[in-house]
Formats: sequence, C-alpha cells, structure tokens
Amino acid sequence: MKTRNLTHLALLVLCAAAAHAQKDWPAYGHDPGGMRYSPLVQINTTNVSRLHRAWTYHTGDSGTQFETTPIVAADRMYLSTQSGRIVALEPETGKEIWTYDPKVRRPREHRGVAYWPGDREIPARILLGTSDGRLIALDAATGKPVTTFGVNGEVDLREGVADGFERSSYSVTSPPAIYKDLLIIGGSTPEGPSRGPSGDPRAFDIRTGKLVWRFHTVPRPGELGNDTWGPGGWKQRAGPSLWGLINVDGKRGLVLLSTGNPADSWYGADRKGTNLYANCVLALEAETGKLRWYYQLVHHDVFDYDVTGGPALIEVNRDGKKVPAIAVRV
Repeated sequence: MKTRNLTHLALLVLCAAAAHAQKDWPAYGHDPGGMRYSPLVQINTTNVSRLHRAWTYHTGDSGTQFETTPIVAADRMYLSTQSGRIVALEPETGKEIWTYDPKVRRPREHRGVAYWPGDREIPARILLGTSDGRLIALDAATGKPVTTFGVNGEVDLREGVADGFERSSYSVTSPPAIYKDLLIIGGSTPEGPSRGPSGDPRAFDIRTGKLVWRFHTVPRPGELGNDTWGPGGWKQRAGPSLWGLINVDGKRGLVLLSTGNPADSWYGADRKGTNLYANCVLALEAETGKLRWYYQLVHHDVFDYDVTGGPALIEVNRDGKKVPAIAVRV
C-alpha cells in the first residue's frame, strides 16, 4: 500500500497496560500468515474518537515514498525510513534507541524489516533487504551488523541471480519472511528488457547467511512448466518480479508468495505460452523450496498485471466447517 511522502512517523495511542504478548506486532502482517488482525480490545468503537497523538518521530529523510509498516517486538519498535535507514524506538515514547544506515546507493520505497527472536545461543536479530540488492542482519539490541552473518553482516543478493547484468537493477523492497531458522526473500526486477536478473525466491540460514534453497519461477529444462515459455523463452528471462510480501503457514510448513509479470512487461512474442510461474500464487515447502501447488491468475501477461501483496492465510466458514484458505488481492 502506497502513502503520500512523509518525513515523520506519528503514533496515535490510548494509554493503558497490556499483556506483553498481545501488544506486540512482530511481523509486517502481525502474524506469519499475514492476517493483519490484532486481538487487542482496548480500542473499540466506543473510544476510538478519543485517540490523540502521543508522540512524533521525525526521520529527517525525504525524496521517496514512506511505505514502511513498523513492527513491535520485545518492547521495541523497528522501522525503515525513506532512505533505507533502520530505526529502533521506544514504542511508548518514540525515543530513539539506535539507528543503522546501510548507505543504499539507489534509495527507493522500503516496506520494513523482519524480526527473529533468537535462541539460547544467538540474540534476536533484525533482517532486511536493500534496494541495491543486499541482505543484512543486525543485532536487535544494538543495531550493529552481525559479523558472523554472510560477510561482516551482509549477503550479496545479486550473486547468482543477476550475473552478467551488472547495469540492471535488482532490489528488495519488502521484508523477508521468517520460518524457524530460515529467512525467505525475493527481489524486485526490471520491467524490461526481456533478458535480465531473475526474481527467484531464495531461503537463507538466519544464523550464517548461507543459501539453503532457491525456487526457479522460470523453470529450467526438465522442470515442470519449462514448456510454457516457447522455444528458448526461458533463457536469461528477467523476473518474474517478486517485490511483494511473503507469508508463512507454520502449521503446514509452507511459504506463500505471489509473483509478478515477466519482462518485457508489455511484449510477449519471445515467450509464447502461459509463462509459469509468472502471475501466480505459489505454495512452497518452507524447508526445501519444493513446489507444493500453484495457481496462475493471468496467463501470458503483457499488461503488467502483477499479483500484488502477500497471500494471506485465512479460514473460510463452509457448511459449518472452517476451511483453511488463501486470500490474495489482484
């Protein structure tokens, strides 16, 4: 969801105590499945008119759209600014705890960060992608890069998906998804020309930054769907872009994602066929990246009809029974 350009973050609150587990919003959509539902009952139709501004935090940035959704975990709020800086605040006061500047070379919209609570050996981490194609892990308490992750806290996401296309953009604008000790992330790729960086989703080990799996959204020879690209249409195909959110069904061990269109966005004569897995909702096994199922909403897209947003895990009441389902905006 895009918003007008802002230079500050304003939080409207009602002052009251809440249970620690309830007051958190630890992921972009609140829960891994992206329901965007809060169980809090303190604010309701009888008192919402009495909300007032408690504090304002000025980022000091300008020039790009402010699209971040702050997350709240372990008594801290984390957000990204218009220039891609990461900020940790006290949720009750807006007081700045730390900031981190990844020094992004080409700033563009940035929708937020992911939180991993850590374990007995490793402290909590903040994980993010950048618009110049890096994956970064920060210590959630200090905002300092985790030097044991990747190379001094960073992984070059362009490696393996943008080789040979040094001048083409490859960016990450949405936060990674978290499943156990894996983070799953996708890239935003150019609308054209037809040849360019791949938009394949990949999973990395949260502890080390090592690649665990990669799913080919443009199938290679021998993979299901390769014949939907016509003769040679799969070769070095740019995209499909995976700029939107990725959600997780922890109960079934699935990662849920939606893909955009392939490049060139408005020309398809060099990719005759339905072009799997562009413009699809995909369910992959979170631990392996193996395809469980797919549904393509647009065949052979030449109108830039991205499947936007992350597929939300919901329940539908049917004949008195609750049926697990996926909801996605098109």
